[in-house]
Amino acid sequence: MDTRSHLIETAFKLFLDKGYSSTSMANLVESSKLSKGAVYHHFENKEKLYIEVIDKYFLFYFKQVDLDAMKDMNLTEMNIILKDFFSSFIPKTIKITPKGVSRHFILFFEAFEIHPTFKEYVRNFYAELRKVLETGFKKNKSKNPENDAIILISKYEGLLFWQSVFPEQNIEQILLEI
Repeated sequence: MDTRSHLIETAFKLFLDKGYSSTSMANLVESSKLSKGAVYHHFENKEKLYIEVIDKYFLFYFKQVDLDAMKDMNLTEMNIILKDFFSSFIPKTIKITPKGVSRHFILFFEAFEIHPTFKEYVRNFYAELRKVLETGFKKNKSKNPENDAIILISKYEGLLFWQSVFPEQNIEQILLEI
């Protein structure tokens, strides 16, 4: 792993464990086991590092969903895509911090407030996802495709919340059953 990637991963772990506000560049230097000069060579300040962390560990997942391809899918196929999307980062997050998915939520909403581009991207993603799902529900002769789309998204978002409250439960097993 190159130095820049190491710093981004280390910062992600720190932001998950301590939060953005409670993490300092000194914490990053200490945790990364790199010199202060090496850290500042790659990132001139915490804000720039934070933006890269959010882009890599949050926006990456959103960018993996091909909403254009979903437009031609049936509801069963769309559901599979959503299930994969919402479950893909839970095991990775659990491995990164012993504090679990709840820390992921905290960092997500912290980024939503601090990083305006992230907020805009997330809002646009969910608005477009809702439209795509509405189209699928309309094809399926749903009586209320708008609500059905929101309910489907909420089902998976709720599962993430459930996992943060009950981390001892097996998320993969729950996903198989719903």
